[in-house]
Amino acid sequence: MEKISKNRDNAALCQVTFLREGRTVQVSAGSTIMNAARSTGIFPDAPCGGQGTCGKCLVQLKTDGGETKTVLACQTKVWKNLTVDTQRLPQKHQILTNTSIRRVKFSPSSFPKDVKNPYLVAFDIGTTTIASYLIDGNSGKEICTAGMVNPQTAYGADVISRADYCMQHKNTELSSCIHQALDDLITALAEKQQISREQIVQLCLVGNTCMHHIFFDFPMDSLVLAPYRPYQKGLLQAKAADFGIQIHPQGQLFFLPVIAGFVGADTMGCLLALRPDLSRDITLLVDIGTNGEIVLGNREKLVCCSTAAGPAFEGAKIECGMRGAEGAIDHVNFSHGKFQISVIGNQQPTGICGSGLIDAVACLRKLGIIDEMGRLLARDEVQTLYGEELASHMTTQGNLTAFVFQKEYPSVYLTQKDIREVQLAKGAIAAGILLLEKHLGITHSQIDRVCIAGAFGTYMSPDSACAIGLLPSALQKKIVPVGNAAGEGAKIALLNKAEREYSQTLMNQLDFLELAMLSEFQDCFIDELEFPPTEP
Repeated sequence: MEKISKNRDNAALCQVTFLREGRTVQVSAGSTIMNAARSTGIFPDAPCGGQGTCGKCLVQLKTDGGETKTVLACQTKVWKNLTVDTQRLPQKHQILTNTSIRRVKFSPSSFPKDVKNPYLVAFDIGTTTIASYLIDGNSGKEICTAGMVNPQTAYGADVISRADYCMQHKNTELSSCIHQALDDLITALAEKQQISREQIVQLCLVGNTCMHHIFFDFPMDSLVLAPYRPYQKGLLQAKAADFGIQIHPQGQLFFLPVIAGFVGADTMGCLLALRPDLSRDITLLVDIGTNGEIVLGNREKLVCCSTAAGPAFEGAKIECGMRGAEGAIDHVNFSHGKFQISVIGNQQPTGICGSGLIDAVACLRKLGIIDEMGRLLARDEVQTLYGEELASHMTTQGNLTAFVFQKEYPSVYLTQKDIREVQLAKGAIAAGILLLEKHLGITHSQIDRVCIAGAFGTYMSPDSACAIGLLPSALQKKIVPVGNAAGEGAKIALLNKAEREYSQTLMNQLDFLELAMLSEFQDCFIDELEFPPTEP
């Protein structure tokens, strides 16, 4: 007979064993497999935040008869001892650490006198991934990098899902897992350089406002509820040990200022890296991720906004969407009458990431298989207009029309719903750009350069982005990817104390445009949902 123990409240306890990870945990009967996994440091992918709608947290249960049953971890409750196979195969994710470097004078804060060879670490805490950089404290030279998927993805793909979770359950779980993640990355950096953790004396962090508030365990209600203002904005300094991050006993932690409710310290990092406030040229800075942050202007005036672009470009809410990891289609083109794909890792495709998604929609739009309103043509329409070769890529999934990228891999496809998600994301960003231009009284032609920051911006095709209207086509030749500019800003803040302190001044100089409060935003957004006309 299976024995079930009880906790102090006399509630039954069940034992859950995670086969691949070799971990076992006891949880109260009625808990979900997802909660059991999180409690033992396993973070299944859950873009929907555990609502049961994305279908991406699939695990296999080993039944008493030796058979396996596939279930959703977030929706399956534990009523007896279980053995779970998370089906988590090692994946090499594309975590962006390269940057467009702006040189600054090496003039850091003073270090503890007992450390002869000090080191510094900069972190970019992204919603999806975390990048870290080890810097020599004597020379300012970058030594090595390390990255990982943000474990908070188990609580939702976007910041709203995570903020809602914190509102319901407090910040503790998400705060603890991010503190542990940074500590793990420090371990990885120290091992790469073969140094002791105590030689690391300073850290600088950037991240969006939600990541910032979770890290410090600040109340989240000010972000979730109107008027969506940060609980705290300014440059912060603290002891790293107070957050469970083990470096030098007197090691300091800095977090750059956040700008607004959804324009965070990651945007401040981008500004330190690019310093548009020093130039006559008008710069458009766009950081496209699960949230879209946009800054426009020059030394005379800078204005910024955030757009609820949604997590589509990170693979969430897309039927076959995934992050930029091995097996993801990252580029699609149509040449010589055939669709061609590029797959990360040069292997069989298992899904599609953001850059591939933009390419795919752009290709289908150029061919006319997607119309201006975003409708994906049915197979018979494609056959009548373009012939059997193109029509053979058209199928249905459920009751939705779908496009199959490669006929030999029918399990990876694009649906009508996916196209609608792209329209929502690109419409929000395009509307944000137009309204910032209106605020400054300028047009596309007056913008001198367009800096696209972040992983998605680095890998996406500017041609495809302009073809679908994500970015204005008039700016196509001015687009420059600048890599992980947020991480670069975090490094600059460590390398030069004055630059770090100036971030506080820069925070106060920016105008923030709350798009949701503008009467014209909704009309502008709806207009930008349509795709631009195709070239004749």
